[in-house]
Amino acid sequence: MTHLSRRSITAALGSALMAGSAMARHRGPHPDAPRTTKAPPHARWRMGLQLWTVNAEMKANPVATLKAVKALGFETVETAGLYGMSAATLRTHIEDAGLACKSYHAGMADLIASPEAHMANARTLGAAWIVCASPRTPGPLDPSKPWLEAMYSAMTLDAWKQNAAHLAELAPLAQKSGLTLAYHNHPMEFRDWNGVTGYSLLAGSSDALRFELDIGWVVAGGHDPLPILRQYAGRIDLLHVKDMIRDASAPLGWRSVEIGRGAIGWGPVMAMARATGVKGYFVEQEPPYLRPVMESLRISAEEIRRSKSFR
Repeated sequence: MTHLSRRSITAALGSALMAGSAMARHRGPHPDAPRTTKAPPHARWRMGLQLWTVNAEMKANPVATLKAVKALGFETVETAGLYGMSAATLRTHIEDAGLACKSYHAGMADLIASPEAHMANARTLGAAWIVCASPRTPGPLDPSKPWLEAMYSAMTLDAWKQNAAHLAELAPLAQKSGLTLAYHNHPMEFRDWNGVTGYSLLAGSSDALRFELDIGWVVAGGHDPLPILRQYAGRIDLLHVKDMIRDASAPLGWRSVEIGRGAIGWGPVMAMARATGVKGYFVEQEPPYLRPVMESLRISAEEIRRSKSFR
């Protein structure tokens, strides 16, 4: 595979981003918008949070952090590790705060190494989904690069084929365990090899596999999320609601920010999500933050409550 420097990755993505981010910001009718003006009936989306957003706070004081998350108006959470606790103890803290765990994240390497243990953790937490948070790379990442850029370089077409084969085994196993396996993307899944992407290979791995589409990373990867939502209608169960701004100092030139403070037009995105059967979403913002993280979450929660897009 041709080596890609940070500069070349950013340059390659730049031209695509000009179109992709413009479409994501568009507030009017979109060529891929649902053609019906009345969305099909759906269960109310409960405002969820991916706990990676408050990872440092969870490690320091999980009880206080979960209570603060609930006070901001969040109702459900998605885990990012167990923070040194058993799954049973973490569930107790989550439920004592008035929250519910709906989804459990684990990396591909961990799922391959001990699938039963992770599925048992997910069931103990009360989760319905176990989500593969990232792929397994064919070798060590380049330590001189930020994680996203190192992953973009490391994940070859053969590496995606290997990950698809693992998911083909894991998805039915999760189903037998009473769980739904989903895959969470970053930008590298949408790199194109003559019409074939990592995402398309993963989607073809098993009918039992679902997806958690990270909207922010789709846009940072130079794509419009609306055609992806349409193409994989019925396969995308969950969303990561992550807003983005351009920042030359951040990996791939994008930084996550509070909902409503970035480049993404959430009206068309959430309308398409509703029309294509998405079952829930989790707000996620990643460090480094421009303000204290709980203040950022307050801003995001207030925007979600104010907007009709998330109802």
